[in-house]
Amino acid sequence: MTFVNVIGKLSDVVFKLEKLLVMVLITVMFVSLTAGVFFRYYFNSPLFWSDEIAIFTLIWLTFIGGSMSIKRQQSAAVTIFVDKLNEQYRKVVVTLGFLIILVFCIFLLCYSFIWLSSPNIGLQTSSSIQIPMIYPYLCVPLGFLFMSVHSIHLFIQSLKADS
Repeated sequence: MTFVNVIGKLSDVVFKLEKLLVMVLITVMFVSLTAGVFFRYYFNSPLFWSDEIAIFTLIWLTFIGGSMSIKRQQSAAVTIFVDKLNEQYRKVVVTLGFLIILVFCIFLLCYSFIWLSSPNIGLQTSSSIQIPMIYPYLCVPLGFLFMSVHSIHLFIQSLKADS
């Protein structure tokens, strides 16, 4: 099994894990918001935790969804200039784009670990449910790790396509 196949399979496994995480997170967000509305308007007793849970799940969904969009190559892009290039130049620009995305993801992955290892992060707790803020913050390195895996795969694929 070649390195390209291993990275491709790893990217596929990560994508399946992302789909599972997204399904769980959307369910948690839906239940949290529904319970919050139900308790506020029908029992006149708002839940103190529902909004915070919904915010944290939305943040997690944003990073996981961003990674999934890279895997499926459905992230926002302005392609007006790339579309006007001939096939050879288009492949070069696309490969360069994947390399830039990869470098950006790895850069932010490294800095997110530095950020999370700072002493004040371990002391922070959320305002309503008092969970350590490391749990909501973990979406940043995890999201960029997943994005890096997908970017490596897409970059290698674009190099193979050039050959």
